Amino acid sequence: MPQAFDTVRRMSETTSTLWSFPEGAVGHDESVKGYAVLATDGPVGEVSWADYAPGESYLVVTYRHHLGHVHHVVPAGACVRVDHAARTVTLNVSCDEVKSTPQHEDPEAAVDWDQVNQFERGMLGGGFTWPYTDV
Repeated sequence: MPQAFDTVRRMSETTSTLWSFPEGAVGHDESVKGYAVLATDGPVGEVSWADYAPGESYLVVTYRHHLGHVHHVVPAGACVRVDHAARTVTLNVSCDEVKSTPQHEDPEAAVDWDQVNQFERGMLGGGFTWPYTDV
C-alpha cells in the first residue's frame, strides 16, 4: 500500500477511535449525562452533555471555575471506563488536559466542529499533541 494511503487510513482509524466511546461502555439506551468525571489525577467535573454518534462522540465536561461554570468538549476516546452503578466516567487524561480542550459556551448546543476539527488536525498532523497547551 502506498505510504500516503496508509497514512490517511491510520489517521482515519485514529479519528474514529478518538471520537468513539470504548466498545460496550454506553448502550443504545444509556446516557452518561450528569455522571461525575474522574481524570487520572482526580475529579474534574461532570458530564453536562454527550453525543453518542459513532465516530463523532464527545462529552461536554463542566466544572466550576471562580467566574462560573466552564464547559469543555472532550473526545469520547479519552473515556476508559463508564460505571453506570456509580454514575462515573473515568478518563485517561489529567484535569489540566481536560481543561486544555476546546471550550463550549452552552453544553446542549451543537459543538463548533470547525474549532474541534482545528484541534484534531493539529493533534493528528503533528503540529502539537493533545492536549494542546500554548506554552
